[in-house]
Amino acid sequence: MQRPCWARRKTHTCIHSFFFKDNLFLSIYISLPFKTCIFAKNNINIIVFNNIPDYLSTKLIQESLQAFVSDYGYSIDKLLYNFITKDAMLALNIKHLNHSTHTDIISFDYSSKCTLRAEFFVSTWAVSLSADENSQSIVNEMLRVLSHGVLHCMGFNDKSDTDKSIMRLEENKFINMFHVKPIFHV
Repeated sequence: MQRPCWARRKTHTCIHSFFFKDNLFLSIYISLPFKTCIFAKNNINIIVFNNIPDYLSTKLIQESLQAFVSDYGYSIDKLLYNFITKDAMLALNIKHLNHSTHTDIISFDYSSKCTLRAEFFVSTWAVSLSADENSQSIVNEMLRVLSHGVLHCMGFNDKSDTDKSIMRLEENKFINMFHVKPIFHV
């Protein structure tokens, strides 16, 4: 399935690094002046973050997303997260969903069976507003939104009150997973 064509940004400076750890290939690509990070392990799964806010740890999000989806029997082929402005999100919402309201995330799901492939557009403005309204930290609210998109790709819905409650529980699992620190025994 061919995805819609989006405007591409031209960049002038690129940093491409390769790391080998535990016989795994990890590639990190950072594009400047727009902040883009791509993570690929063994050339099998890729998670891309375009214009990610500085307060988020791309490495922790990538690791948490992989662990989270694998708990449900899914794997990641490619996830593309685009962090965009309020106006850009409104334009996408009007164009693709015929909604003239603001939203925090729009998901384009191209997944097949238990392999996730999707593109997400996240409004940093809407996430910040929701964090304030719900007395949450901006990090927790952003984690909620990032997991929300993935949960939709795994078949979770939020149409009914029951579905919304289940979705909220699943989002909270992701937030808790992200914040858990490993304990090393000596």
